[in-house]
Amino acid sequence: MNSSVNKLRDNEFNRYSRQIMLNDWGEEGQLRLKNSRVVIVGCGGLGSVVASYLAGCGIGQLSLIDGDDVELSNLPRQLSFDMDSVGLNKSDELMQRLYAQNDDIDITVNPDQLDKFNIDELLTGNDLVLDCTDNFDTRLLINQWCVMNVVPLMSASVIGWQGQLLLVDKPAEHGCYECLFGGLSDQKANAQQSCSTMGINPAMVGVVGSYQANQALRYLLKLPTPLSNKIALVDGMTMAVNLLNRQANSQCDVCSSIKSSLIT
Repeated sequence: MNSSVNKLRDNEFNRYSRQIMLNDWGEEGQLRLKNSRVVIVGCGGLGSVVASYLAGCGIGQLSLIDGDDVELSNLPRQLSFDMDSVGLNKSDELMQRLYAQNDDIDITVNPDQLDKFNIDELLTGNDLVLDCTDNFDTRLLINQWCVMNVVPLMSASVIGWQGQLLLVDKPAEHGCYECLFGGLSDQKANAQQSCSTMGINPAMVGVVGSYQANQALRYLLKLPTPLSNKIALVDGMTMAVNLLNRQANSQCDVCSSIKSSLIT
């Protein structure tokens, strides 16, 4: 891991001047971002949006994980790619776009599918994990790893005109992704019906990805976010954002073990 940096260069003050002038951001906040390590799992629609904002804002190190190649049907919503990207790995292509946007950050690419065999290697050492995948099993795996390794997780998803977003950083108090979705008998089968079978509004990917980037920045800046104990439901039909309270499920196979260890 790189040693922390305690000073911004002149060109960084110039590049990030509009955000540094915010009262709750400032030079101290920008240094926090510069010293942050964030991993993005899934470099499609959500991942492209989130990565672009975080790279633009000066996150010190970004890791990109995606084993998929760009397809023609991705282009309406995965705006980091173009016709020349079709057939090429998403994480590699996204890295090229991000370096064109900001060559003053470090980017690591892992063009592999995340699984139980490589998850330790790919996620260890990060300050925040951003789940931008469209696979239910992978979401559950990431959630389990983050809870067990005490690494904060921000998970987002979009189907049709609907999106959802939550932060798992205090699972013993407010539960985890498994608490919400892992125990529902029909949830897994329904969740496997991704945008390839249920359809998706491309603009909603941008909306939810922007929310995810915004809340990730707030978390890294150590600013309050309601997502620690709530789930945000974003309705693209009505423009409503509903925040629903979350709590830990005492029967959860993942975070109940964390609570037990705290008690003992």
